Amino acid sequence: MSYFKILGIVFGLAAMLKPFYMHLIPWDENKFIAKAYSKKRPKWITPIAIVGLLLVGITWYKELTTDIPYSLVITIIFSLTAIKAIFFIFDYEKFQKWVAGMLTKGGGKKIVLVDILAGVLGLIVLIASIIIY
Repeated sequence: MSYFKILGIVFGLAAMLKPFYMHLIPWDENKFIAKAYSKKRPKWITPIAIVGLLLVGITWYKELTTDIPYSLVITIIFSLTAIKAIFFIFDYEKFQKWVAGMLTKGGGKKIVLVDILAGVLGLIVLIASIIIY
């Protein structure tokens, strides 16, 4: 199985299932999100962001050194996660304010919308990974 198929399936499943495990399982997801992205940057954020950026780097290395059809699609979509990682490392306060704003306005409905969009993108990536590779 190719690296891009594995990446697409894992990334696609994680994104596709996000609305379910964040909002359909009965628990207070808004409280969890507020705690996970507290005003003071938690210690786990920077190492996770660095690992994410390394994985994006590995993905680009694989893209540039292999000849797998349509791998650029997965590479670009997966590379979008680097935006969040860069905010985690360089401007966490701005990211935290954005998340806090979404939690306070409308009872967290914007968070639900973001997660639904992530779920749709995840489904597309999952289907594409299974069909293409």
